[in-house]
Amino acid sequence: MKSMRIIQVFSVMVILALLVLALPAREAYAAPEIEIDPEEGSIGTTITVVGTGFNQSTDDTEKYAVVYFSSEEASTVDDIDSDVVVYEVVKDPVYLDFDGEFEITFTVPDELNDGPDEDDDEVVTSGTYYIYVCHYLSVSPTPVISKRIRAIAEFTVIGGELALDPDEGPVGTEVEITGTAFLSREDIEIEFDGSALDIIDGDDETDREGDFVSFVEIPEATAGDHTITVIVSATEVEATFTVEPDAIVEPTSGEAGSDVSVSGTGFGRRTDVVVYFNNVGVATATTSSSGSFSTTFIVPPDLAPDIYDVEIEDDDDNLDSVKFTVIIPATPTPTPSPTPTAPPTAVNLSATSGQAGDSIIITGAGFQAASIVTIAFGGQIIASLPTDASGLFVGTVQVPEGSPGEHTITITDGLSTQEIDFTLEAEPPSIPSPLLPEMGVRVNIPVTFDWEAVTAAVEPVTYRLQVATSEDFAGDSIILEKEGLDDSEYITTEVEGRRLAEYDDVLYWRVRAVDAAGGEGEWTGAGEFYVSKPFSFPTWALYTLLALGGLVLFAVGYWMGRRTAYYYVI
Repeated sequence: MKSMRIIQVFSVMVILALLVLALPAREAYAAPEIEIDPEEGSIGTTITVVGTGFNQSTDDTEKYAVVYFSSEEASTVDDIDSDVVVYEVVKDPVYLDFDGEFEITFTVPDELNDGPDEDDDEVVTSGTYYIYVCHYLSVSPTPVISKRIRAIAEFTVIGGELALDPDEGPVGTEVEITGTAFLSREDIEIEFDGSALDIIDGDDETDREGDFVSFVEIPEATAGDHTITVIVSATEVEATFTVEPDAIVEPTSGEAGSDVSVSGTGFGRRTDVVVYFNNVGVATATTSSSGSFSTTFIVPPDLAPDIYDVEIEDDDDNLDSVKFTVIIPATPTPTPSPTPTAPPTAVNLSATSGQAGDSIIITGAGFQAASIVTIAFGGQIIASLPTDASGLFVGTVQVPEGSPGEHTITITDGLSTQEIDFTLEAEPPSIPSPLLPEMGVRVNIPVTFDWEAVTAAVEPVTYRLQVATSEDFAGDSIILEKEGLDDSEYITTEVEGRRLAEYDDVLYWRVRAVDAAGGEGEWTGAGEFYVSKPFSFPTWALYTLLALGGLVLFAVGYWMGRRTAYYYVI
């Protein structure tokens, strides 16, 4: 009988063990944590803080917390006033409800001056800041705060935003700098590659919203990217301006064999430049440390009247091109012919393709002196330009609206006519607005990507989707790419979803629209998301269950056999 009881106890223990393994794991007690929205913004931005897992209130005792905003990084084993001494108290007290939760809002301060030492006070600038939450130990009769940090969140302060218009051009370009979300009523300083840059027009201090519009002129500099820095109070924000090479010839027309001066800015630093006239080298020069030069050349002799290219190129492959018109030498006025004949003419366009609204420069030579030249685009007159005493003209015209494809530009003075083909390009599709996955969320497989549909001048529109492990979508970081998608969404296959789930870290996705002519719109910004791994039952757990099940069957069978034998004996 004693052995039977042992077997019974053992069977119950095994069954209980199987039940424990079969039951899903219960969620562990949640530690205090906070979530904030948004996670970045400028000074004055309103932040919503949601806290869970804190001390629960009861019917007769109210629990409280306090929220700090600091520039110092710490962890939940650190304390306010000892490990973190630079901070601002942004919410005190914070009432914790009966579930130990709270939701509050505060605005990003411009100073951190609540710390224990005035010497540690700071002005808030751009960068990473931290939101800390601590508990009250008691509130009655005297409030006592535990300085131990219980929950943490990061917030990025954007110290103002800049926009340059234009953001590229030659030396001397006037640039409009638009700033937003800076400190209000503060002086503005502007630097170009670390050197002070004068504000030639516009604002020299921010308005009450922290915005401004100022104008500067790009100084003498070499070709390539340069940094424009705006300094407001202690905040520095940078933007990039690209200096482009620019050359000037003087005069712009003359006879073959005449002398011409040429100068340039925005070329390489202390490098050699070569001047080419109609693809023939005619002069060399060396640029200054700021990328500028000047020299002269002689127009090659025996050239027929026409418009020629003058190209200036340095050893760093910086290149600019200007036009020079070779004119016919002055001759005595001939006896008028009974029937006027059209003289030889030449016309040049700065571009032979573009979109509606583009500006193109048109130059011509050999037309009637002191007359009017009419410019027509596909039969529609778009400009009338005067010629000078030599029959030369130059002007800027705007490409009109029209159907994409080939169009004819006709130039005539009533006696001479020139025609040039121009390709009108379709405007590329607009940028789709991303919908799913939302920024920073964790999704299950299959993963659904969704965005708003767009239209284009050349229908139908298809889409190109990319998923990568790197925010810059470098070639080796792209793990999923789909082209020619007809719909404005894509759901991954089982294989694709499992491949995405292999990556524990954040993934990035973007999409662009492509019209029927192959015109590609701009990419969307990089969206961030995570993919949860699919559940799979561990092999060891399966074997354990099988083994325990076998033990149970063996024990039950043994017990039944002994019981049957006992009955037979009786």
